[in-house]
Amino acid sequence: MPPTLTDAALDYLLQSAGLTLTDAEKADLKSVHDGLAAMKARVRQKRGPMAELAHSYGFTAEDLT
Repeated sequence: MPPTLTDAALDYLLQSAGLTLTDAEKADLKSVHDGLAAMKARVRQKRGPMAELAHSYGFTAEDLT
């Protein structure tokens, strides 16, 4: 699947951040953009206590389902 981040959008974001990248670095960023967007969507979901087992004590059987 081709990246959905356009060259113009990437150039704007880089300029806004004050970054200067090579063409190869820009291509790398564009290639991972969609994967990062999907990862952000997964992380930004409500999670229950089972997401942090090391910090949860006394959970019930229904917590395991």
